[in-house]
Amino acid sequence: MTSLSAGQRRIWFLQTRDPEDTTLNSCAVYRLRGPVDAGRLRAAVDGVAERHEILRSTYDSDDEGEPFRVVREGIGPSWQELDVSELTGSSRARRLEVLVRRAAGRPFDPTAEAPLRCLLIRTDVEEYIFALVIHAIGWDEGSWTVFCDEVSHRYNGTDLPTAAAAQNASGATESGIEYWRRTLRPLPQPLELPGRVAVPAGSASQAARRVRELPGDLMARVEEFARDRGTTPFTVLLAAYDVLLHRYTAATDFLVSVPVSVRETDSEGIGYFGNSVLLRAAVRPGDTFAGFTDTVRDAVTGAFAHRDIGIDRVVREVNPERDGGRDGLEQLVRTEFGIRSGAARFALDGIESTLLEFGSPSTRIPLSLTVVMDASAESASASAGMPPSPVARLEAEYQVDRVECEIVEQVLSNYVRLLDSALAEPGRLIGDLDMFGGQDRAGILEQSHGELVATEPTTLVALVERRVAATPTATALVAAAEGDREYDYDHLDRRANRLAHWLIRRGIGTEDVVGLRLETSVEFVVAVLAVLKAGAAYLPIDPAYPGERIDLLAADARPVLMLRRSGTGGAGDGEADFDAAEREAGALADHAPTDADRVRPLRPGNLAYVIYTSGSTGTPKGVPVTHAAIAEHVEGFRAQWGMTARDRLLQSSSISFDASLLDLFVTLTLGACLVIPKPDAFRDIPYVADLISRCGVTVLHMVPSLLRTFLMLPEVKQWRALRHVPVGGEALHGEVADRFAGVFDAELRNHYGPTEAVVSATHLTVEGPQGTRIVPIGHPNRNVYVYLLDERLHLVPAGVVGEIYLGGEQLARGYLRRPGATAKRFVADPFRPERRLYRTGDLARRNIRGELEFLGRADEQVKVRGYRIELGEVEAAVASHPAVAQCVATAVPDKAIGTVLAAYVVPAGDAVDIDAVRAHAAMTLPEYMVPAAFTVIDEIPLTEHGKLARRALPPPAPVSVELYREPVTATEIRLAEVFGELFGRDRVGAGDSFFDLGGHSLLAARLLARVRAEFGVEIGVRVLFETPTVTGLAALVEAAAARNTPLEVG
Repeated sequence: MTSLSAGQRRIWFLQTRDPEDTTLNSCAVYRLRGPVDAGRLRAAVDGVAERHEILRSTYDSDDEGEPFRVVREGIGPSWQELDVSELTGSSRARRLEVLVRRAAGRPFDPTAEAPLRCLLIRTDVEEYIFALVIHAIGWDEGSWTVFCDEVSHRYNGTDLPTAAAAQNASGATESGIEYWRRTLRPLPQPLELPGRVAVPAGSASQAARRVRELPGDLMARVEEFARDRGTTPFTVLLAAYDVLLHRYTAATDFLVSVPVSVRETDSEGIGYFGNSVLLRAAVRPGDTFAGFTDTVRDAVTGAFAHRDIGIDRVVREVNPERDGGRDGLEQLVRTEFGIRSGAARFALDGIESTLLEFGSPSTRIPLSLTVVMDASAESASASAGMPPSPVARLEAEYQVDRVECEIVEQVLSNYVRLLDSALAEPGRLIGDLDMFGGQDRAGILEQSHGELVATEPTTLVALVERRVAATPTATALVAAAEGDREYDYDHLDRRANRLAHWLIRRGIGTEDVVGLRLETSVEFVVAVLAVLKAGAAYLPIDPAYPGERIDLLAADARPVLMLRRSGTGGAGDGEADFDAAEREAGALADHAPTDADRVRPLRPGNLAYVIYTSGSTGTPKGVPVTHAAIAEHVEGFRAQWGMTARDRLLQSSSISFDASLLDLFVTLTLGACLVIPKPDAFRDIPYVADLISRCGVTVLHMVPSLLRTFLMLPEVKQWRALRHVPVGGEALHGEVADRFAGVFDAELRNHYGPTEAVVSATHLTVEGPQGTRIVPIGHPNRNVYVYLLDERLHLVPAGVVGEIYLGGEQLARGYLRRPGATAKRFVADPFRPERRLYRTGDLARRNIRGELEFLGRADEQVKVRGYRIELGEVEAAVASHPAVAQCVATAVPDKAIGTVLAAYVVPAGDAVDIDAVRAHAAMTLPEYMVPAAFTVIDEIPLTEHGKLARRALPPPAPVSVELYREPVTATEIRLAEVFGELFGRDRVGAGDSFFDLGGHSLLAARLLARVRAEFGVEIGVRVLFETPTVTGLAALVEAAAARNTPLEVG
């Protein structure tokens, strides 16, 4: 029996934890052309196995759980010969792929088989495929060269080199362990790579590879730069990868795993001499590439000097939190970087050998990048009389269910470009290094704007009056509060004209602001049109606002006049009663005012309205918008929508919310009909439901939370006239969209846009099943620019989170009388000279289909246990339970255990089983995204604009914290004693976790050996990871003992 090295013990542990795991398999596929002698080749392989006992070894563990290796008679590399030469073309190719993948994808059993399988497949008269599948416990990178050389010598009948003894690496030293403690504590947060965030990191999945050539001249520059900095090409290449990761994730402190060899010499025999070191990247915003390379050089030097410390021991020392059946390393590492020589080749007499494929069928690392140096290319250059030019390629291996192949291709492209830029300008700040080629940059910029259409600036007045002239007798308004009374365009226009002349007579004109303290009503529409026709701008103020807020808005906006109606407060200075004003205006002309009538001429650049937004400081800010901006939005919206003059749109937005502009002006400039409900109608959902049916509403604009409420009504199926439903203002959950599709044959469009960019900047027609995801916000509207930029205003690649910056003619002027806030948020456009952008403070990423995915506010990003959480994804998963009508998730501080996720649920019926909802969430989400607290509430609190009022949520239900609990059953008591003996503790509670106490892979093997000895029950490592508490294990032990069956894989 031979003890295992630290690296081999880790491999043994991983394989026994999950016997079906294939991440430790690796496969090399060669094409052999020529008169291959299969018997000679097999004899050569057997001879190599006879020479290297590790190829005749199996593995087991003793009573203490300590693994060992034993050489066994009759054990050796498996050999299989097949013939597919009768097949042709694609049939042969498909059959070959199936055979090779089947061999590579079959798990090894280290207790019963050697770590090498050979598959020789005849494909033609003198053509073969030779596939070698190895297991990492007995093989490392250097073993390929030894194996290929020795097989070639034996096949050719030439003398073999002297065999080198396989030596295990030396043991850990206290100074080495202290180095890793000092370097890694406190642990940085795990990297958040672009990808499908719901896939738990560390879970094994199918691997795929993408390859890109690294130009020879670029590698030559790498070597030259390395010499200048007194370091190695590996360090320079790693520094570039660290910078790329920083640019992709915005992380400034993260870990990259690097595979290393602890072979004493390159000629050492076949075996596993590998390890991994964790290189910590500390990126500072002020770093240049040259300076950062020096930092990486120092980190590499220190880490490689202590590479003999087994990675398991390193992880044990820092003891990261574990969950979901994954070990500590998998919790820490999201990416790997390495450099290696090209795979070894056979040199068989008369046979042409070509390597076709090399890699593993599955992987636990989401993304790995390897620089493969091709020594044969250097030799070819030298033999041709040319200076040796190092040729290399990049190989990216990735988890196919976590990272899209398009993102991986992009990573490779960005890496090559960034490396080139860094070497050209090593003194440049790393945040400014270019990582796009000209074509890539042009492609991103092309996706960053909607259809560009040349338009003449105009005014809302011109658009409305053009419609009045075209269809004067068409129905413009339906007043539900007046018994569904209808008003045609001509009536509405004349009434607004008279009031406009009344305003002009009071000296009101362009750039003046008129406050409208009016409820949702026909009178409000008349007042809006009158103010605009007079040339002034309107300020909507909901009379239902608290008096203090009304006073604040009035004091800040300083309107020259406030129009109100009786019952909305007593008239003060600068105020007028709307009804009285209309009576006075009745004697005035009803023709449309012209510039000759107005106090000052009306131009597209004049102010049209001021709407207040809720400020992050709690103080609302006025947003002034010109006619040109809102008119451009209205015309673009009409052009992109399928609305017609036959449509009827329900005014669903508060008059003080910018979405009311869509209700009002899209309808009235199109010649359609606006259905006006009673004031505060949406507090009476049955009334609104009846109104939609009664008035034949075809267009219904609302926030997604209100749509969710409507979809629960039985009356919703009677809304047969509904054709278009634009939603916006908050995230649209996929399950709401899918429920909508199951009820209506109507178009659902998701919109995004802040008040500062006029109602809406993006759109997406929602098609097909959406599942539990947050529906993307889509693509830029016509003539709108939507950039995703990093902190230094550089474009970010697809899949990478950036802040949304909006541009185009639809931007507001800024903030009313707030030059400081305006300068902070309205910035110069770096891509279009003399243009402006609005910095939204919102985060998004562009997926590989070019759709924008909204991720929330930059200042409200939630992190729990080091993971960034997208609250919308949590909400969608919880709300997909049939007993839940609505869900809101938030992060809350907890004194005992730090920040936790809390979910607020509104029941779909009379009651909801929270345990069932929690179990449902656990089946849908990664463990770290499952809320720790669930609170049942009657309804979701909303703001005056219909958005979530997060601050109005009640305190969440208390989070259960596991305190010490005495073991009760005999099994619990004995298991607690075993835990105590392993960890040197006098007291272990029933709820204590193996990993929280400091457990690691070696102790796991010892614990399970003790369980086997104490209880006669075989429990697998994977079960321990999934059920690590005393109570949980005791229940499994008792159940297994009762059934007399092992729990080997859980």
